Amino acid sequence: MKIKTIIIGAFIEIIELVEELDIKIVGFVDNEKQGIFNNYPILCRDSDAPYLLSNYKMVPLILTPDKPSVRKKLQIYYKNLGFSFLSVVSKSAKISKSAKIGAGSIVQHAVNISSEVNIGKFTKLNTGCNVMHNSIIGDYSTIAPNAVILGYVKIGKYCYIGSNATILPNIEICDNVNVGAGAVVTKNIIKQGTYIGIPAIIK
Repeated sequence: MKIKTIIIGAFIEIIELVEELDIKIVGFVDNEKQGIFNNYPILCRDSDAPYLLSNYKMVPLILTPDKPSVRKKLQIYYKNLGFSFLSVVSKSAKISKSAKIGAGSIVQHAVNISSEVNIGKFTKLNTGCNVMHNSIIGDYSTIAPNAVILGYVKIGKYCYIGSNATILPNIEICDNVNVGAGAVVTKNIIKQGTYIGIPAIIK
C-alpha cells in the first residue's frame, strides 16, 4: 500500500520531492491558498486542523516551512492534536551509511551527508547543501541551498545557515543563530543573533 501524507505548507519543491518518492499526497494545510493547488486539494488552514482528525488522524504530516521557529511551533501544535510525522529524503541525496537523520526531517535533492553525521529531528536540508564528516546539526535547524558544513562542526537547535554559507571545521554554533547567505564562519558563535560577512560577524 502506498504511503500517504498531508503536507503542511503548499510548496512546489516539496510537492515534487514527495511525488518522486511515490508518496500519495492527500492534500495540503495552507493559510493562504484555497481550493486546488497543483492538482491537490487545500484541506484547511492550520487553525482548522482539529477538524482533520476524524478522517486523517492516521495520515502522517510533512512540515515544510524554512523558518526553524515556525517548524517547531507547528510540530508541537500538530503533535498535541495527535498527528504523526513523516521524514522525506530525496533519492538523489548521498547519505553515508554511518549518518543518522532525525524524525520529521526533509533532505532535498543533491544533498551530501558524510560519515558519522548526526542530523537532529525536524531539520531541513535544502538542495545541494554539504554536511561533512562528524558534524552535528541540531533539531529544527535549516541548512539552505549549497551551504557547506565542514568536518566536526556542531550547529545548535533552531539555527538557519544561509545559502552558500561556509562553516569552517571544528566550529561550534549555539542555538538560535542565523548565518547570512555567503557568510564564512571562522570562529565559534556563542551568542544568538544574525551573522553576516567574511569572516562572519554579528549584525
